[in-house]
Amino acid sequence: MAEAYRHLRTSLLFSSAGKPPQTILITSSQPAEGKTTTAINTAITLAQADAEVVIIDCDLRRPRVHNYFGIDNSQGLTNYLSGERDTENLIRSYPELPHLKVITSGPIPPNPAELLSSNEMKDLLDFLRSRYRHVIIDSPPAISFTDAAILSTIVDGVVLVAMANKSSLHLMRRFKQRLATIGARIYGVVLNGIKSGSVEYEYYGAGYYNYYKNSEADLSTPVMEDVETASSSNRHTNGNGNI
Repeated sequence: MAEAYRHLRTSLLFSSAGKPPQTILITSSQPAEGKTTTAINTAITLAQADAEVVIIDCDLRRPRVHNYFGIDNSQGLTNYLSGERDTENLIRSYPELPHLKVITSGPIPPNPAELLSSNEMKDLLDFLRSRYRHVIIDSPPAISFTDAAILSTIVDGVVLVAMANKSSLHLMRRFKQRLATIGARIYGVVLNGIKSGSVEYEYYGAGYYNYYKNSEADLSTPVMEDVETASSSNRHTNGNGNI
């Protein structure tokens, strides 16, 4: 599972030519498809690569991010959007990952869509863009509420999570069409819930792993980690190899 999320991280980093996406909305067409789990693990894997990351719980109807990180949710995003401007209390640290910050939802408001479409939300994203390399946003299911569509217009792109043997292709197509109408960008779909041992898992997972494991290495093509290490060394030396 950890390797699957690392693959997702790589796919996201190479999804845009020239510059990796900074603000990423993760949602699903229906409830209980794994969008919050995907958002959390995406943020964690990005932070494990030493990028400064903040995850925002914008599911103001059924927030769950605070439960995973064990953070009190009496103060959060809704407080800020309702007039409180203290970002020190808004952005929480997660001791196990120093590069990861968390913004919980705060108390559930009576008007989630209104808060998310406010200028305060846009200003907050601009502020976070100036401080973090990646901003991961969890939102309510796309078909049930307008929240995801609203957020999709102020982020770089959207990742749609689908549950194997559960997701409705009809609902996903409807949401895709809705995003296209408002000019939002979809990075792709995460297919969730494929069990090990299934035909799909063997094809997408173990099949590819065994192919690369058993193939002879192409020594003419460097591994990215090796390139980064060499580049790092070159930045600290001159042409004579001296510091």
